[in-house]
Amino acid sequence: MTDRHPVTVFVLEQSRALIRAADEMLDRVDRIRARLPSPSGRVIPEVDGLGRLTDMYIAPGTIATSPSARDLADDIMAAIRDSTADAAKQHSAVLQSTTWPDIPDMPEVRRRRL
Repeated sequence: MTDRHPVTVFVLEQSRALIRAADEMLDRVDRIRARLPSPSGRVIPEVDGLGRLTDMYIAPGTIATSPSARDLADDIMAAIRDSTADAAKQHSAVLQSTTWPDIPDMPEVRRRRL
């Protein structure tokens, strides 16, 4: 096996560091779960870090005792909006707190044009 050029070794190390940082960021986004209750407190949706509704808890008796279908729908939608906004804030915080490795400009490394 031949020894690699020092620039090649450096670029490979920097690439691995960049991939590790991206993987850690994506893992943190995957763990986001926002669960904020509706105004009535009887509905709790779960929204993930990409803003997808993943689960919904509706307290027993909520549907039967709701004054109208419209009131129930409004309660559910309010909870989903609040949880989605919270998940988006968490997502943004993850992105802003991600530490990316310094990748210096290296004119000796030719870049391919896409």
